[in-house]
Amino acid sequence: MAARIRQMQAVHARPAIRRWPARRVHLLSRAVILAVVVLSFAGLLNVPATWWGWTVDIVLRSWLAFIGTVMAHEGVHGLLGRTRRVNALWGRLALLPVLVPFTDFRGTHLQHHRHTNEPGKDPDLFLDTPHRWQLPFRALAMPHQWFFWIRRRGGLPPGHARDLALNYLAISACFFAVALLVGPWRVLLGTLPVCVLVALVLWIPFAHLTHQGYSTGDPAGRSHNYFGKLAYWFSFGLSMHREHHLRPQLAWIELHQLVEPDPERRRLPRRDIWRETPSEAI
Repeated sequence: MAARIRQMQAVHARPAIRRWPARRVHLLSRAVILAVVVLSFAGLLNVPATWWGWTVDIVLRSWLAFIGTVMAHEGVHGLLGRTRRVNALWGRLALLPVLVPFTDFRGTHLQHHRHTNEPGKDPDLFLDTPHRWQLPFRALAMPHQWFFWIRRRGGLPPGHARDLALNYLAISACFFAVALLVGPWRVLLGTLPVCVLVALVLWIPFAHLTHQGYSTGDPAGRSHNYFGKLAYWFSFGLSMHREHHLRPQLAWIELHQLVEPDPERRRLPRRDIWRETPSEAI
């Protein structure tokens, strides 16, 4: 208990953050989005000739698509531009490689922040299941269950269905154009594994495990960070989950200042969930 109290005190005593100029943040994140989309579709247009070529292709484009989802997350928080429309435009573009509409994400994610881990109010609590075998399937269904969550919570807002339809239409048009160039089988075999890998990596390590325990107490105890720069750069800041929840106005690049090294210097990233002693962090 004493260790837990010390952790909470340390969280609330964070040093001041040196903020980046908003325009600089916008330009950096937009450059990342353009790189993600261009490299993702360029890779899809190239048909590998060997099994290892397919492996490298899938792994690389999965990571790129994963970073795209992180950038779309920035857009939900208004960190890709000065207006809602600009953030939506860049958010939609960032999610193209995973065929997910920005509309439902924007409609639910801020509720996740307002009601983190609260039953019936947090749309991401869909991942909290006592049956571990269900977790991969829930991760795959996660971005699509948001639509039904919104509908159950009082119906779709005005214009939501139209916006969602246009979003899906734009996604379909992009991948149809690629299919005309390289064939439908390349699109199917090159996209489906990417979507599966991104869902598993995004929603299990960086959504389920960063809220594991699903506390509804102190805001600082409702989510967790991963130690170290490796997790930070792999996830472009998504590893700093607690810090993001406590300071959602910070852009991904600004969270770098809050990364903490693992006190036990373990090689693999782990979360800063504290039990009785630091050695029991997992």
